[in-house]
Amino acid sequence: MSESFQRSAGRKVMSRSSAKELGSVSHLLVDARQRRIAAVVIGRGKKAQLVEWAQLSGFGPDAVMVVDEGALRPPSDDWERAAADGKLELVGKRALSERGNELGKLDDVTFDADTGVLEDLLIGARRVHAGSLLGSGSYAAVLDESQEHSP
Repeated sequence: MSESFQRSAGRKVMSRSSAKELGSVSHLLVDARQRRIAAVVIGRGKKAQLVEWAQLSGFGPDAVMVVDEGALRPPSDDWERAAADGKLELVGKRALSERGNELGKLDDVTFDADTGVLEDLLIGARRVHAGSLLGSGSYAAVLDESQEHSP
């Protein structure tokens, strides 16, 4: 089932074992090399918690389910701290070609809700296959323009 970053923001995160609400999705941390979601970020800044994708038991239209509260953890390194501060969000980032050409702004990202694998990057009216994602940082996402296709 296909899902999007925009629709995921603000979605409740629930513990399957206790049925308690643990927070809501702030954003999704992407491993650009693997082109998949590495973790769900709950909250922002110093209070932010992460849940690794492998710890999710479901990513549904109404809630994200985690095995239990023990799945939540604080950021463990600089990359995860930057994610907790919102510096690595893909949505809203500049999209640049590998040659440095401006492609536009990333408006949304679609992904497989079962696996966390990225499907498409939406830049305005254009749809670019996620396989074109070469890297992402605090400034921009870099894409291989040869992978682009239309909606």
